[in-house]
Amino acid sequence: MGMHLARERMVHLQHSITKCDSANKTDDTRGNKVKTFHRRLLWIPLVLLGTLLYILDFDGEIYYHVTVPHATVPVSDKPLPNIKSGFVVDTDGCRIPDLDPFDPVVRKFIFKETPLKCHEKHPLLVDSNITSLFIVKSALSSFNISDLDQLDCCYRPFWRTKPRKVDRYLDYNITFANNCISFKESVSIPEEFVKVSCYVDNQNIYRNYHAFIPLKPEVEKRCQKVRDSSSTGQRERVSVLVVGMDSVSRLNFHRQLPRTLKILQNMKAIELLGYNKVADNTFPNLIPVLSGLSAKELKDVCWPNYNAVFDECNWVWKNFSAAGYRTAFGEDASNMGLFIYARRGFKKQPTDYYSRPYLMQSEDDIGFDKKSGAKLCIGSQMSLSVFLQYISKLAITMASKDFFGFFWGASLTHDFLNFPSLGDDIYEQFLYNLIETGSLNRTVLIFMSDHGIRWGSIRETYQGRLEERLPFVFFIFPEWFRNKYPTATANLRRNTQRLTTPFDMHETLLDILNLDQIEQESIKRRSLELGKYKQKPRGISLFLPMHKSRTCSEAGIEPHWCTCQQSKVLPVGDAIIKNMSLILVDHLNSLLKPYGVCSQLQVAEIISASVQFPREHLYNTTKDQGLKDYVIVIRTTPGGALFEGTVRHCIGNSSVQVTGSVSRINSYGNQSSCVADFHMKLYCFCKSYLNMRTKL
Repeated sequence: MGMHLARERMVHLQHSITKCDSANKTDDTRGNKVKTFHRRLLWIPLVLLGTLLYILDFDGEIYYHVTVPHATVPVSDKPLPNIKSGFVVDTDGCRIPDLDPFDPVVRKFIFKETPLKCHEKHPLLVDSNITSLFIVKSALSSFNISDLDQLDCCYRPFWRTKPRKVDRYLDYNITFANNCISFKESVSIPEEFVKVSCYVDNQNIYRNYHAFIPLKPEVEKRCQKVRDSSSTGQRERVSVLVVGMDSVSRLNFHRQLPRTLKILQNMKAIELLGYNKVADNTFPNLIPVLSGLSAKELKDVCWPNYNAVFDECNWVWKNFSAAGYRTAFGEDASNMGLFIYARRGFKKQPTDYYSRPYLMQSEDDIGFDKKSGAKLCIGSQMSLSVFLQYISKLAITMASKDFFGFFWGASLTHDFLNFPSLGDDIYEQFLYNLIETGSLNRTVLIFMSDHGIRWGSIRETYQGRLEERLPFVFFIFPEWFRNKYPTATANLRRNTQRLTTPFDMHETLLDILNLDQIEQESIKRRSLELGKYKQKPRGISLFLPMHKSRTCSEAGIEPHWCTCQQSKVLPVGDAIIKNMSLILVDHLNSLLKPYGVCSQLQVAEIISASVQFPREHLYNTTKDQGLKDYVIVIRTTPGGALFEGTVRHCIGNSSVQVTGSVSRINSYGNQSSCVADFHMKLYCFCKSYLNMRTKL
C-alpha cells in the first residue's frame, strides 16, 4: 500500500474522526445494559485464562511460579516455522528485523562460484579409514602403474615438537621420525600423524598426509582416575562437539547451504535467530565462548601482551578435562589460527588431541589454490574435506567415550561471500556420516559461526551490515537428551527468538558439562534466582529463560555491534504518523474484504506512536539507508477496537507496508461472532452486531 493512498484519505480521515466519536457516544448510551451483561460474561473465561497464564506464563517462563511435570512441557521436534512477525527478535528490550535472504538489495551480490578441481592435479593414491592406510587400486592407472608390485609406499610418523624458550613462534615446530616404514596394500597405523610417500623406480610420484585418533594411554588413565575418584563420575554424561564455520551470517547460511540446512532440519536442529556478535572479528567473538571473558578481560586475567602465550588461561576444555573428558581442538587455514595469527600460540599442547601439526604440515607441503589467506586444496581434496574427515574420525572413535571437541573451519568461508556454497555437499555428507555411524547418539553437536562477511559490496548495504553482526548457530541434541531434559530444551527453543551472545554460549557449555544443572528442579531454582536479580548476569545459559527486557548493554554487546533497534516516541499529530495509521487501517480492511459480514474500519483515534530504527552505525554509510519501523496504536470505528501494528518504511526504495501481524489489544466479546476464523475474530466488527446495537 503506497504513501499516496494515505495522503488521498487524509481529508476523509478528519471528518471520520469527528463523526465516529459522536456515533460512539450515542451507541454507548443505548447499549449500556447490554455492555454490562457482556462484561460479566467475559469475566468467567478471563479469570480462567488469567489463572492458566499465571501458572504457565504463556510466553515461556514456565518455572517462576509452580513445578511443572515433564509431561506438561511442550517440546516440539519440528523446526521453527518462518518468522511472520516481521522480527526475528521482538521483545521489550530488543527488536531485530526479519530480513529476506534473497532481498533484491543483496541478491545482486549472490552468484554461483566455479567449483574447485583439487582432484585433477593430485589424484588420491593412498587413503585412510579410522585405523589404517590403504592403496586406492583404482587410482593406479592415473600414475601409469599397471602392477601393484611396481609401487613402493611408506609412512613416516611426525609430531609436535616441544618448543624452546627462545622460539618466537611456539606452534610451528614439527619433528619427523627417522625411518619411513614400508607397506604394501594396507597397514594398521598406531601413530597420530603420518606422511605417506610412494615411489616407482626410486622416483617419488606421490606424497600425502593422514591423521588418526589413537586412544592415548596417559589420557585414558587420567579420565578413568577422575571418574573413579569423583562422586559424580558414574552419572550420565553427554559429549560436546562444536564445529565452526568462519564468517557466515545466518542469512548467508540459508542462501548458500540449502542441502546442509535441510539435513539439519531433519536432525531436528534448533537454530538461534538472535545470536549477536559482541566484537569485530573472530578472536574477540570466540574468546567469550571458550573462556566466558571478553578479549579485554582476557588480557587482564591471563594474556597480558602479544608476546605472552595462552597456556595459563582457563579455556572451557580445561573444565571438561578436569571432569574426565578427552579434549580436542583444531583449525584449518593454520596460518590464520585463532591463537596463532599475530600471536604466539601455546607452549604446551592445549588439548589431548590437537590437529594443528597435521593440518599445518599438509597445507605447507601439498596445499595449493590459495585464495586470499587460505589454501583451498590439500593434495587431491578440498582443505575443508580434509578438515572434516579429521573431525569425523574423532567423533567415531569417541562415540562411546566422554569428549569435548572444538573445531573451527576458515579455509573456504573466511574471505568470500559465495564460497560457502562450494562446501554444501561436503557439510551435508559430514553430517550424514555422523548420523549413520551413530556418532551423535550421546553427543551434543553445536554448528556455529562467529560473524558474517566483514567486507565487500554487500557490506555497503544496510542488510549486509546487519548480517555481519548476526552469525548462525544450530544445536543438535540426541533424542534421549531432549526427552530427559524437556524443560531445559523448551527454554532453549524459546530463546531462539531472544537476544543471545557468545557469553551465553559459554554458560551453556558449562551446563552441558554438569547435567545436574539442567534437571527439572535445578532449572526451576535457577530460574527463580535469575528472576530476582535486578542486574542480570552478562552471560546466561540458553537452558534458562532469557528475560524479555534484555538489552545489548545487559548482554555485553557494545553499541556499535548491537542489531537491536532504538526507539523514539513521536507525537500522534505528526503528519507521517497520520499517514501510517491510514496505511495500517487499509491493511486491516484488505484482510476483512473477503468477509462481507464484517464492517470496513476507519481510524477514530491515534492513541500512541513511536519509530524504531537501526542505530546510526548500521545505516549511516549504506546506500539504501536501512529501514524505519513505525509502531502505532489506533482505535477504530465501528466497534472501538484498539490495534497495534508496525508499518515498515524501507528508505532505499521508499516502500511502505505493514509488517507482521496486527495485534488486537482490547477484548472484542461477541463483536466478531459472525466469523469462525480465529484471526479474523481479532479484526472483525460484525455488521449484524452493529445492527443489533442500533435497534437497542
